[in-house]
Amino acid sequence: MMRLLVLGASGQTGQHLLSQALALDHHVTALVRTPSKIVQKHERLAVETCDVFDREQLQPHINECDVVISCLGFPIQFTSAVPHFVTVEGNVSECMRVAGKRRVIFMHSWYTDPASRDRCQGFVLRMFVKYFIGNVLEGMRQSELELEKSDHLDWTCVLPGGLTNEPVTDIPFRTNDTDFHIPGCSDGISRADVARYFLQVIPDTESHGKVRAIALAGESGTSLGETLSNQMGDFKRTTVNQQ
Repeated sequence: MMRLLVLGASGQTGQHLLSQALALDHHVTALVRTPSKIVQKHERLAVETCDVFDREQLQPHINECDVVISCLGFPIQFTSAVPHFVTVEGNVSECMRVAGKRRVIFMHSWYTDPASRDRCQGFVLRMFVKYFIGNVLEGMRQSELELEKSDHLDWTCVLPGGLTNEPVTDIPFRTNDTDFHIPGCSDGISRADVARYFLQVIPDTESHGKVRAIALAGESGTSLGETLSNQMGDFKRTTVNQQ
């Protein structure tokens, strides 16, 4: 049983994470801008209003947790890398340093490394990743590079492919810590399974300091239409709870 702090808890992946964590008997604090978006009620769930861009608001919540998990995402901008990933990473990192806490997991996406985007399967997907969501991915990558400089965190960046709304499964995961995607594997994964992976990877010390792409084992091929429709829906949102 752990005390989990979830950022972006009102997003779709965040909601799955809350349900699954509570089912495993964890205590969960959900940090949100709009508490009314969290409809779940549970004696081990605390829903708190917090501006994650305000370090003073964030600090007391990190003081009381064992693990931080961020499901935050941010809207597309076309002029430069989305800066909010670095800002939130910096705030979380500093608050954890002050509190003496180490374990943190961030949700990013396949293809955060620019070179990996050239390896997308298919011209349309490659153009979408490079030119439509490229600045979102670049913001994620900048925060990964900042994490690599830290020596006080046991961090993992989890990189799923295109997010779907399928139910949770018990299919094992495939992982890759070097390629920023998983070659030959389906780029679609459900938000529920991503939440399942978050909880599975918490005690995995081999994941510390890793930018880890994930997929479901045994799934192959590219679900291009599903990937594009889901990514379009995610990145067009104007809230910070993208995922």
